[in-house]
Amino acid sequence: MSEEEIITLDSLKNTEKNVSFAVEEEVNEVEETHLDYKKRLNKKVSEFTEEEKSHYNKLAGRMKRKNDKEEEISKKNEEEEKLNDEKKINMFNQLYVLKQKFPDNTGDIHIDKEMSLKTLEEKKSLILQIITTKNSESVVFETLLLMARSGERGLNYFSIDALDGYADNVDSQREDIIPILKEMVDLGEIDTSMMTPQLRLMIVMSSVAVKTMEQNNDKKKNQIVVDNLDT
Repeated sequence: MSEEEIITLDSLKNTEKNVSFAVEEEVNEVEETHLDYKKRLNKKVSEFTEEEKSHYNKLAGRMKRKNDKEEEISKKNEEEEKLNDEKKINMFNQLYVLKQKFPDNTGDIHIDKEMSLKTLEEKKSLILQIITTKNSESVVFETLLLMARSGERGLNYFSIDALDGYADNVDSQREDIIPILKEMVDLGEIDTSMMTPQLRLMIVMSSVAVKTMEQNNDKKKNQIVVDNLDT
């Protein structure tokens, strides 16, 4: 029976008896260029053999493709940078106009031409949110007015005039209704998160359209009355 070797603490501490691990060194080979190849051969291109000339041309073609690719990437980066600068200028100008037109609650929002496009876009989102929230009660009122006019006009189609003048009466109470709507918005009873500038414009334009239709219909009715009186 063979005698077993006893492993002690001292033997573990002795580095000479420890198992050594082979470390593989990574060798980064530098890609040879056609100029390096020519220098290594130390002779003119006209003195190359067919095989040497073929390898030289292969390396030269590889270098040209590499330079062309780098030039293409550089040109693309320049174009993207130029486009990004134009977008930044346009975005800054938009924010500047918004801050001038709606100074309330936007004065503390700092904008700078050196800011990134992403930062300026975030600033725009914040400013639009402030503007929308501040004017939301007026938008809600315009929505109510539009509904009143639409309801009034809808009944007219059925020859029902019970609500004639309802929209005008609502509009005459604007100063009393808007503070109530503002309080409801502040308390969160009216959700204004969807009231973007585009939606607000659509509501106002729709209200104007309905009112214009009413005025034109009234003109036609008056003309009919006049024509009847003349006959």
